[in-house]
Amino acid sequence: MENLYLVTRSTFERTAWQLAARLAKRGDTICFAQDAVLAVQGPKELSRKLSEMESAGVTVRFLAEDLAARGLTAPEGKTVNYDGLTSLIEEAKHIIS
Repeated sequence: MENLYLVTRSTFERTAWQLAARLAKRGDTICFAQDAVLAVQGPKELSRKLSEMESAGVTVRFLAEDLAARGLTAPEGKTVNYDGLTSLIEEAKHIIS
């Protein structure tokens, strides 16, 4: 993987996810952690953009432990746990947060 975009701020308050969405390209990963996991219940614009990114070859993941801490769930196959996040970090050539 070339780039890992780690988004940690709420998608309702910040625009970091929009920057990641604009810069990410095929083969990159965007991982939502901390308050950014609230994106799973985000507005339709966000859900649509995440679907478009995945169709373009960008992997989108949500940190499972942060989802659980907030009583949220993500679509099947869209989560990564701490060990998985560590693997993503190790595999990435660049980490943008």
